Amino acid sequence: MSDEYDSPWKVALERYFPEFMEFYFPGIFADIDWSSGYDFLDKELQQVTKDAELGRRYVDKSWCGYTG
Repeated sequence: MSDEYDSPWKVALERYFPEFMEFYFPGIFADIDWSSGYDFLDKELQQVTKDAELGRRYVDKSWCGYTG
């Protein structure tokens, strides 16, 4: 079975990430310095998990931001 079923969700999350954080995690959103930017760490996450035993995965999207 392909993991592509969640690709639209990932695209939407990347496109509307600040809005997502503001809606679901307003306290964390307020602490982030959005003017410094943020990066998604997909390649880094893949490197960490590529050799791991695969079972049910709960996270396959990671990001890095800055606080003010």
